[in-house]
Amino acid sequence: MTSDSNDYMPVMYRTRLVDAVTLSGEVCMEHMIKVQITDKTGQTDLTLSPAETVEAIQQNSSSWVYADNRMVQPNQVDEANLSTVSSVRIVPGLVGGQD
Repeated sequence: MTSDSNDYMPVMYRTRLVDAVTLSGEVCMEHMIKVQITDKTGQTDLTLSPAETVEAIQQNSSSWVYADNRMVQPNQVDEANLSTVSSVRIVPGLVGGQD
């Protein structure tokens, strides 16, 4: 085998960009979302798939949710809605009151 030949088996690997090469040699890009969750304990920064992001939103359903800096209703978010979203912020809702 030479370095120019195609006799090598395709390798399955992941890079820092979450690219994967399948056994057929196709490149699959998994869409990942930067998720920031803020609560009374502080802030958590995560990188999640759309399905994992939906789960995080459901676990924080009383919070305010911003997808790419636009407020969205937590109960109306699904994987399809997040297919083009690059960032999601989940923050506690503000409650106004009287002095």
